[in-house]
Amino acid sequence: MRILCLELRTRIVERKDVQKLSLGYCGKCELIEQNDDFARYAYSGENWNDEMSQSGDIDLLDGIICISKKCLEEPEIHIKNRKMPSGKRNIIEKRIVHTPSIGNHILERAIVIEKKCKNEFKRMATSEVDCYLAYVLLIKVFEAYQRDGILPNKEAFLQ
Repeated sequence: MRILCLELRTRIVERKDVQKLSLGYCGKCELIEQNDDFARYAYSGENWNDEMSQSGDIDLLDGIICISKKCLEEPEIHIKNRKMPSGKRNIIEKRIVHTPSIGNHILERAIVIEKKCKNEFKRMATSEVDCYLAYVLLIKVFEAYQRDGILPNKEAFLQ
């Protein structure tokens, strides 16, 4: 009976490993230029579901995104005065990162996708943004800015 339970556990563990699949999209961006008003990122990505997308295309960095620094959103900061086990009170500051409205920034021209990368695509027909890889990378950049307070030099994702 014990051997049977061990065999079932290993099968379940193997099954859990098999179920971890991705959608087949990945992308990365690098900061190439920055001044007081704008930041420019070079980006690229791969779509493993598309026959035209080749392995290694992620290193091309052939797309360009221009972000106006006016549209960078600050995080919500919660400050609490908490009593510690020693009896002292400490002030704890917590940053609440929220997902920015990238679509609105693109429509308002605060974010401009100057050049689409080779493997760029539109994921949903109803979406106002037709650059899915740039869209996800912009979310990552904005969230990193809210978390750290500065624009990241590099950012990447795998879905």
